[in-house]
Amino acid sequence: MLKLFLKGKYLYHVLQKRHNELLQQDCLCEELRLKFKVKAIYHRSKAVELGSRI
Repeated sequence: MLKLFLKGKYLYHVLQKRHNELLQQDCLCEELRLKFKVKAIYHRSKAVELGSRI
């Protein structure tokens, strides 16, 4: 049961990372681009952390 929960969290962070990367590419404002980049980095680190625990 715990593995299923961890896999769900892992997939959530992977999808959020991809979503923020796409928003970052389409963004025209440098301030928003930086904000999306920071969010993508956060979700990538959480996905790596969860991936190592699975």
